[in-house]
This record gives sequence, structure tokens and C-alpha cells, in this order.
Amino acid sequence: MLLVCSSANAQCKGKCRNGKGVYTDVDNGWVYDGTFKDGLFEGKGTITYKSGAKYTGDFKSGKREGKGTYTYPTGDIYTGDFKNGLPDGKGIYTFATGDRYEGDFKEGKREGRGTYTFSSGTQQIGEFEAGELVEEIKIIRKKKE
Repeated sequence: MLLVCSSANAQCKGKCRNGKGVYTDVDNGWVYDGTFKDGLFEGKGTITYKSGAKYTGDFKSGKREGKGTYTYPTGDIYTGDFKNGLPDGKGIYTFATGDRYEGDFKEGKREGRGTYTFSSGTQQIGEFEAGELVEEIKIIRKKKE
């Protein structure tokens, strides 16, 4: 998703061409507060969406790129690397249910080695492809106290 400052019903406070500013896209219902370069989101910033989703982190050429945290409307939270606007690289995805995945991501999906920790404390370590567990390497069960 490329985020550019071009909506007909937009408002800018500050330096939305080059510098720091707040850009509000009235038509699509989102607000960006951060730095700009050549009218694109660049550097550190926060974007809050109408849905309740929120991203805080690095932007490059108008895209989520680098390190950041994305909070989903469901309450799920991803913290880690972003590439082309999607989770890509190392990260931690915490589900609102209390489950958590820590490991590799590619194009927004679990990909490569990772550890899935259930809210019960049981851990499943394995290899993931396209978001699915394809090889279970180890299960660590939480001991009952």
C-alpha cells in the first residue's frame, strides 16, 4: 500500500511536502502524523485508520518499511520488520487471544523458522510456509503447577 498525499478532501497541518506534519485523508478516514519527503511519508510516523488499526514506525517512499508496530482492529499486534507495507523479516505477532508467534515473516505471512506459543504456555517450534506449519520440530508443554 503506497500512502501518498493526494486526496481531494485532505487536510495538512505543518510541512506535508518536506518536514514534519499531520495529514488527514477525510475521504478514506485515516490520519498520518510524522515526517515527509517530496510529499511521501518518510522516516518516523504514526498512521491511524478509521477501522481502529494503527501503525507506528518507519516509512520509506510512502510505504511501511523498516521497524514498526501494527495494531489490528481485532486487538492483534505485530511488532517487527516491514517491507513493501507488509510484515517481512523477523517479528512477533501477538493474538488478542493470548497466543503468540515469534519468528520469520514473508509478505505478511509466517515463513521459515518460528515458535508459536499458545496462551496455555505450550510452545510449538517448527517451519512455516505461507502462514501454515509444514514441519513440527519440537513441542514444549508447560508443566502444571
